[in-house]
Amino acid sequence: MQILSVCLSLAANLGCMQKVIALILALGCSVFVWAGQTADSTKQASLTLMFIGDVMGHGPQIRSAFNEKTNSYDYDDVFSRVSPLLEQADFAIANLEVTLAGAPFSGYPQFSSPDELVDGLTNAGVNVLVTANNHTVDRRKQGILRTIDVLNKRAIPFAGAYKDSLHRDSTYPLILEQNGIRLALLNYTYGTNGIPVPKPTVVNLIDTAQIRADYNKALTLNVDEVIAFMHWGLEYQRQPNVEQIWLTHFMHNLGIRIVIGSHPHVLQRMEASFDTDTTKGLVAVYSLGNFVSNQRPQYRDGGAIAAVHIEKINGVTHIKDAGYALVWVQTPTVDKKKRYRVLPVAKYELLDGYFNDDDQQKFNLFAEDSRALFDAENYNFYEIGFRENHWVLPWVAHKPRVIKPLKRIEPWQKSIFYPPFVRLPKR
Repeated sequence: MQILSVCLSLAANLGCMQKVIALILALGCSVFVWAGQTADSTKQASLTLMFIGDVMGHGPQIRSAFNEKTNSYDYDDVFSRVSPLLEQADFAIANLEVTLAGAPFSGYPQFSSPDELVDGLTNAGVNVLVTANNHTVDRRKQGILRTIDVLNKRAIPFAGAYKDSLHRDSTYPLILEQNGIRLALLNYTYGTNGIPVPKPTVVNLIDTAQIRADYNKALTLNVDEVIAFMHWGLEYQRQPNVEQIWLTHFMHNLGIRIVIGSHPHVLQRMEASFDTDTTKGLVAVYSLGNFVSNQRPQYRDGGAIAAVHIEKINGVTHIKDAGYALVWVQTPTVDKKKRYRVLPVAKYELLDGYFNDDDQQKFNLFAEDSRALFDAENYNFYEIGFRENHWVLPWVAHKPRVIKPLKRIEPWQKSIFYPPFVRLPKR
């Protein structure tokens, strides 16, 4: 740790932080800390976290990103319109649901995207990735190893997949530190599409005993909060299933207070309670939907960014507020080529005449469907506003909020989707 501190200090002085961090990652130090500004622990500090859903790389997306003139790939145009929102976050954490296995590039069913995909993400403000999902092993061992190498070379912190058990032990849980608040990030997936994880690589699979062990390890690293980013649930189902709800309760009871979900490719509800004199702060986001993809059917052509605000007062962290922003993927034809653009809904619904009639209809349908779901099922997760050409985060605007008490979801409620093999108790 002393060597790490010296390296970070030198990097800050020399203006080469990313190069030194990449070197430390490559060396596999015992505990890597992605550190930002520090703060006096006796005073009040705060963090804004943003969580981003499935970053997909279907074949048409890859072809769209290719620039024939430069013979290279460029994803900046895909994500640039959401950058002003992501810039409000201290940590913007996204699910990278492709490999960076190199050429030949391909989409479904075995994803391998150009390295420039993560450049586009980071240029837009994403600064942390999770890599454990059902497509992690699409390109087998080489795909896992090269993905890790690409992220390390770019000094992008990540959690989820590792070169071997030693690499995992030395870098997991991922520790994120900013403004004097220290977080541990955990990441797990339900599976890898039936493809065995090739030895000696490691992909974190959902296992309650392992989650408990990783949580206990995080506690020894003096963290203020532990976050779990889960790849789970059933595709295209708009309500969480039994396993998602049960695992959320398990992790909340364990002490993992912020639980984020991805994989269904559609939105599912968000729940939050906040730390007060009489209530305990807890967050559950069951599915963030698609951040970017080529999926165009109803409910699947967009997603949401979930934001959580944390404060640390006199050494104690508090979950203070939460919100969401809808994003929709537009696919316009520009210069006879299909493009992909992630658009924040709250901003672009204010622009008269921006869309053609067909896109306007699809955009409106996604916004209406998503808000209807969240208005009916969310608890204490309200939409982030856009006014006077800037984003208005609730904890910055200090807008009075109506806090709803969390109600326990009973297993016989029809609003929850259950697989047909699950037997429900009689009411």
